[in-house]
Amino acid sequence: MSPGSSGGELMVTDLATKAELVKLARTLDLPTEDLRFAATLDQHQIRRLRERVVAALYDEHRTVFQRVATITTLLPTPVNVRIALRAFTPYLAARIAGEMAPDKAAELADRMPVDYLAEASPHLDPRRAVALVARMRPDRAVAVVLELVVRGEYVTLGRLLDAATSWLVREVVTVISEDALLRIAFYAESDDQLTRTVALLPDDRLRRVVAHALDEPTDLHAVALSVIDRLTDDALRGRLAGYAAEADDRTLTTLLHSAVAEGALGQLGRAVAAMDAPARRRVLALPAIGGRLSELLRRG
Repeated sequence: MSPGSSGGELMVTDLATKAELVKLARTLDLPTEDLRFAATLDQHQIRRLRERVVAALYDEHRTVFQRVATITTLLPTPVNVRIALRAFTPYLAARIAGEMAPDKAAELADRMPVDYLAEASPHLDPRRAVALVARMRPDRAVAVVLELVVRGEYVTLGRLLDAATSWLVREVVTVISEDALLRIAFYAESDDQLTRTVALLPDDRLRRVVAHALDEPTDLHAVALSVIDRLTDDALRGRLAGYAAEADDRTLTTLLHSAVAEGALGQLGRAVAAMDAPARRRVLALPAIGGRLSELLRRG
């Protein structure tokens, strides 16, 4: 299921629930259409289910990986790197890294090829990945992030966003596309960290991100509405919503149609409510939009 899609046969209309279903599908290594059993759950229930699945998957056989991790403490780092590259697939290396002390795991990661690390990243234990990534050498972390972007690993990058320092965010956002920024943000785990990350972007970049979201492909309309809705800073939410209000009438009308199709009228209504008064009046004056949203805004 792509971000902002209608969910196919699952018929899920809540954007946050869609994101959680994609994350659960990735955890189970299943296509999202096989998760019909979870489509009736809300986002919080799916997240709790995903956390239990992670615990079950990563704790099984954990003692075996712990034994291998213990052996690495007895060998010099260059030897450990050579053994890992010759004897372990990226999947196995990721499982072992999750049982190592974060400092030691990061020391090994800093010496491994970027493509190997990128292939291993989706298999890191989510409960331990942040501590590892946060200790990696900054230039190596940037290189891995860029490789993950090339691979379209937006779910993995969203999960790892909690490990991103301000420096790492500033370095990465200067070189990746607006499309990638939006799709990573859609899968961010923490609303607070998402807000801190968005706040680090300069105004001109934020404007370009919003403008790109309102352009094709239209699945980014729902992605952008979801991201704006999750921001915990009211002023920042209002600023991004205001940038959207600068679009022409046709674009805003298309946004409304996308919001209806994606079940995102609530997010659109809250975005309009966050705008300053002139922008809000201008949007609500549009024939296709005013009637749909005025009642939502009156309800608060």
